[in-house]
Amino acid sequence: MESILDIVRSSLLEEARQSPHLLSDLAGLEQYIAESYDSRSFAELLQNADDAGASRFVIQRAGQHLLVANDGRVFTRGDFESLCRSAASNKERGTSIGFRGIGFKSVVGIAKTIHLFSGELAVTFSRERTASEIPQAKRVPLIRIPHPVQHVERAPFASALTSILHEGLSTVFVFGDLVATGIESEFAAFDPTSLLFLRNVRQMEIRTNVEEIVTIRRETVDETTQKIRLATSEAVRWWTILTENDMALAFAHDDAGICRLEEQQAVVHAFLPTHEPTGLAVKINGDISTDPSRTRVVLDERTLAGIDRIAQLIVKMLMESLAGDDLSLDTLPFIKALVPTSDPRAFAFQRRSFKTELLAAIKKAAQAKVQNLQCRPSWLNAADFEQMASAAGTKIIPCHLEEIDGLIGFLRYLGVTEAKLDNLLPALTSVSLSVPGCAEIASHLVALYTTKAITPSYIQREWKIWPIEDSVVSLHEAAQLAKPLARRFVDMVVERIAGRQEFRRFIEGLTDTRVADALLPEEQAGRALDVTPATLHDAVMGSSSKQRPVTLKRWRNAEQQVLALLIEWKWQVSDVSHQNVGYDIEGRSPEGKPSFIEVKSINYVGEAFTLTSNEEAVARDKGDAYVIALVCQHKDTIEIAFIRDPANRLKFIHQCKQWVWECSEYDFRPETFGVE
Repeated sequence: MESILDIVRSSLLEEARQSPHLLSDLAGLEQYIAESYDSRSFAELLQNADDAGASRFVIQRAGQHLLVANDGRVFTRGDFESLCRSAASNKERGTSIGFRGIGFKSVVGIAKTIHLFSGELAVTFSRERTASEIPQAKRVPLIRIPHPVQHVERAPFASALTSILHEGLSTVFVFGDLVATGIESEFAAFDPTSLLFLRNVRQMEIRTNVEEIVTIRRETVDETTQKIRLATSEAVRWWTILTENDMALAFAHDDAGICRLEEQQAVVHAFLPTHEPTGLAVKINGDISTDPSRTRVVLDERTLAGIDRIAQLIVKMLMESLAGDDLSLDTLPFIKALVPTSDPRAFAFQRRSFKTELLAAIKKAAQAKVQNLQCRPSWLNAADFEQMASAAGTKIIPCHLEEIDGLIGFLRYLGVTEAKLDNLLPALTSVSLSVPGCAEIASHLVALYTTKAITPSYIQREWKIWPIEDSVVSLHEAAQLAKPLARRFVDMVVERIAGRQEFRRFIEGLTDTRVADALLPEEQAGRALDVTPATLHDAVMGSSSKQRPVTLKRWRNAEQQVLALLIEWKWQVSDVSHQNVGYDIEGRSPEGKPSFIEVKSINYVGEAFTLTSNEEAVARDKGDAYVIALVCQHKDTIEIAFIRDPANRLKFIHQCKQWVWECSEYDFRPETFGVE
């Protein structure tokens, strides 16, 4: 009975002898494949091992030879013939990773001779031996005509081969006459996450000049969820993989749980990783078409269908989470990882790619599901907004999701709109708002009234947004009480609308002069500072003018405290804290000197504060014009210390906390301010 080698060899030899020109053409095709699959040889061998049902994959160096082995099914005649031929795979797409039948040809870029041992097969691929069989061909491919293994060829690696077969590994490729630089670069570039989406391989061992064992353990949580432990010699990392409709999302874990991947890690997998970013902070795997190198995604009908399926899964996860009354701690990290790695609005201006198609598909899938959802308006605080929305029956995005960087912007991209005042008005007669909430609503109404967007008839006298003493009452009740509005409330409104007179005109428009006089009497002088700031201001900030005492407001944040103080000191300054320019306040001193002030809060004197790399770079660039304002707030007082030119006067330590510059040694010589 003829062996598999004899049957396949005789057939291929006959074809080659009848058409030596075709054999030469195949040599060129083989070289093209090897170049297209550059640095992918071992990934292809790993894929073939997985398709063969292998659980172990071993790479071992033996002198000048490299052995690559697995414990999967041994070669059948069909497998062997597909290996020898080009684009003749007997695999079907969807049932295995490989299906083209050309991936194995990539190994010609790393070796000049290849031996195969699998079951009864003992085969050598050699250009020299093929050329001697077909002398008419101008050039010959390496992998086409199989030859019996000669004893002299086998001797250098015989011991290593015997040892590896005794370990239970059933198929061994032996590569000779190695291209060393190619092998080393492949080892260095190999991504352990290549194992994440394989069906069978559980362990990969590298036994070369560098010893490495990569193991993967899978735990099935339910029919759609797997927990995966991926371990290398350097680290252990857990992953969660969610699968639906043959598409999968892989979420990485760190010590705190599920985390966002960096863009260069968050790539598309066509079972093995490509170079295509997903656009989200996760890996995505499925039946995705790629170019021959398997590094770039091809946007054909199959890929676009897969993108639609993964978009449906992502929208389902988002909507299920947003529909819950109390978003669980387990769900929050998943949502965090699904926020795009960059502003999704910019994707429309980028070249067509996997991530642009995915974002478009997510938006389309979410369109009908988010049209009734609303997010918090920028002018209203979270607690009062949620209370009002609940009373008004408005479906909203839970405000604690605002803590997830970029999520609200992403949801707005998908079609979520900002709640309008009209949506919340039904709640104003029933809910008990906080004083800041009342001030925010009143400020918004004043702004609309001033710009003639609303008339007095729009505002109902029954709305309870007017704090007097310890109660929040309606305008009708406030007029009857004829007492001043709460000082804190008035201060908040005046600061937001930048004018007490505008607020008074608003109240007069709703009532009359008598009621306005009662609710908003002439402003009383505030309580003075414990000490005058003149010494600090003169010595540190560089002004020679004496200043009157100042009282700051307890409810302001640190940036607002410093801004209010500088304005009181006649500085021409503005808040730029939301512009990411490396400081919070910019402007000029009373003498006209440019100043750039970065505000830092500390809980106690000596507590370290940090500068981001951007802030540190700007501080160095601005020099003496850059000032750190350290704010330490106590129960009844606020201490503010100004430190000019911190880049040269303070000692900072470069800390790896997403790289910030930290300082714990500074001269804290503050002025103390009263608060009310």
